[in-house]
Amino acid sequence: MASSDATAVVDRPAHLAIGRVTRLLSEVRLATLALALVAALVAGTADGADLWVVLLAVPFSVFPALSWDARGALLSRSGILLACDLVTTVLVLLALSGEIMTVYAAATVALLGVLVGARLALVMALAIAMVLVYANALDATGTTWLVVAVGSLGVIAMAGAGSALGSWLRAQDVAAREAALAQVRRAATLERVRIARDLHDTAAGDLAGATMLSGTLLARLEREGADERTIALARQLDEACRAAHLDTRTALGELRRAGAMPVDDLVDACRRWTRDVGTPVELDVDPAYAEVDVELAGDVRAMVLELLENVRRHAGANRVEVEVRVSCGGLTLTVTDDGRGMDQVPPAPDLVADGHYGLQGIDERAAAWRGSVERGPAPGGGLRTRVTLALTPETVEVR
Repeated sequence: MASSDATAVVDRPAHLAIGRVTRLLSEVRLATLALALVAALVAGTADGADLWVVLLAVPFSVFPALSWDARGALLSRSGILLACDLVTTVLVLLALSGEIMTVYAAATVALLGVLVGARLALVMALAIAMVLVYANALDATGTTWLVVAVGSLGVIAMAGAGSALGSWLRAQDVAAREAALAQVRRAATLERVRIARDLHDTAAGDLAGATMLSGTLLARLEREGADERTIALARQLDEACRAAHLDTRTALGELRRAGAMPVDDLVDACRRWTRDVGTPVELDVDPAYAEVDVELAGDVRAMVLELLENVRRHAGANRVEVEVRVSCGGLTLTVTDDGRGMDQVPPAPDLVADGHYGLQGIDERAAAWRGSVERGPAPGGGLRTRVTLALTPETVEVR
């Protein structure tokens, strides 16, 4: 349950961070409009034009109050709607005078501050304050003038208050998202460790036993002088058991690796490959790689290992360079070797047909991260593979 709640926080649209405040300020404006209109009707100072102005202003508060969760992103980004709301506020202040309209002006300015920030909201607040002073100037005398002046200054101050509140809410939402994402990652790590433990206790143990039995069987058949066909079948069985056991151990390592840091994980993978193969790998990793998504880091590691394995099988290289760069636009992985060059890689449409499932897998991983793969000759000979990835995966729209 906690993991699903955390996932919901991570997936929540950004505009919902200010949803409650936006709805509250919209409701305050509606209530103020209603009270001001009733007061004007009772006093006999309202006419048909004033009523139409109020009706024109009502939707600008009703829609955010009722549909912010669904349409808040559109409403907060629409400069036309915000400009129309400002003009409507000016018309309302001119149509309905009185101290209560100071509340309407303050709520409007605070709402603008939450939506557009301090600078633009301050400009709008100055215009609204000037209209507020003008609308009450004819009837203001003595103490009333003081109330109007203080109210106008308060309206201007609400621009900064609304902006500060909006910034704080958004910062809190970002912190909540990061905490939720960390919780999701921890849950995924714990689940992978559990699976690795269960796999070790069941399938890995059974395969280890099968490998020992197949080896014993092969040795016995060879010792007793069985026919070549039987010995060949036993040898194939022994090789299959050993390969399955090795693959299982590799899968266990991948699952146990889930909690490792991206940079350390990549360094360890290249170091292990160099130790096993004997070909040195020069690794250059951007420090910003430490902050990438854990799933992206996992796919990058898998692509690096597959490209290194391709070097081992086909390139005959003496040196390999691996470079990882991270920018605001995405991540770039470049693997360069000094081997046979493009002769080792068939055209893209023939990857699967020629048995290059690993290279096809790289293309598929890149596509999942809205990326691309480029293969070409390296300077001085050899092959250079450049993989460009976005920092967020491709989303699939569900209808």
